[in-house]
Amino acid sequence: MATTSSAKTRLTLLDVARALGVSRTTVSNAFNRPQQLSPALRDEVIRRSRELGYFGPDPSARALRRVGVQEVAVIFHHDLRYALSDPPSIEFLRGVSKQLDARHLGLQIIPKMGRRIELGAAFQTTADAMIVQAEVDPDLADEVRATRKPVVLVDSRAAGVASVGNQDRRGAELAMAHALAARPDRVLALSFPLNDAARAKVLNRARPPHSGYVSGERIAGYAAAARRAGFALEHIVWLEVDDRDPESAALQVAAVRERLAPRSRVALVAMSDRMALAALAVLRRWKNIEVVAVVGFDDIAAATPAGLTTVRQNAHLKGERA
Repeated sequence: MATTSSAKTRLTLLDVARALGVSRTTVSNAFNRPQQLSPALRDEVIRRSRELGYFGPDPSARALRRVGVQEVAVIFHHDLRYALSDPPSIEFLRGVSKQLDARHLGLQIIPKMGRRIELGAAFQTTADAMIVQAEVDPDLADEVRATRKPVVLVDSRAAGVASVGNQDRRGAELAMAHALAARPDRVLALSFPLNDAARAKVLNRARPPHSGYVSGERIAGYAAAARRAGFALEHIVWLEVDDRDPESAALQVAAVRERLAPRSRVALVAMSDRMALAALAVLRRWKNIEVVAVVGFDDIAAATPAGLTTVRQNAHLKGERA
């Protein structure tokens, strides 16, 4: 198969005006200030411009000239497939969209692979304001504060920057307290990624300071509830799950089975309902192990039919407030 390509020179407003035999102002008005022209003239200019291959001003140049907020970018912590299939993410974007529609604003979605985002690249967006739905590392906080565009962080914190998020620590405390009320011998804790050093830093302090990480906050909540109930932290099995693939939690849980003593009473807490539901399918097949509690986080639609206990977060409201 042979392919060919040809470079096309982008037409300017002046090129089009000369080709149409009208003034540059007339062409500009047709695209930018249609009320300045009669409907017939405007339609004729736009029709002939498109025949020439001109579809309006360069959007990036236009963005540099405009004043105020006309378009908002959501910098998302995962890829587009995840954003458009994960129930809480969909609800979050619906909440954002509700407010943008009310204000007649446009939306960009800037996907990233993984929870660590390249803010330097993301900040090159032509949007006028940004909602950063991702964790911001401390070494990137200065970069966030330095941008001249309005920025709101979601599920993350940086001093001096507006943020919206859950009471993650409190939610995790409630989840673990419910699980421990069933008097398990072991608790399996399905966690978002957090390196061993960071997890140890949280677990080694009775009251760790609040961080900008969802994982750290929820681990702190789980540990606080365990201490309050007198449950040894050594009896919690921490399982880190790739949050780009929550259903991989099933494999993590299955691998733990051989480490559990016969007739053990086991509870499970998970940082998302999708993790919990995947694990629940495995737990229900276990024999000679008593599963006494399974608790998720999110309250997605699939939780209730599966009989899953969960902590509700209002992702739609989070999007609206962001």
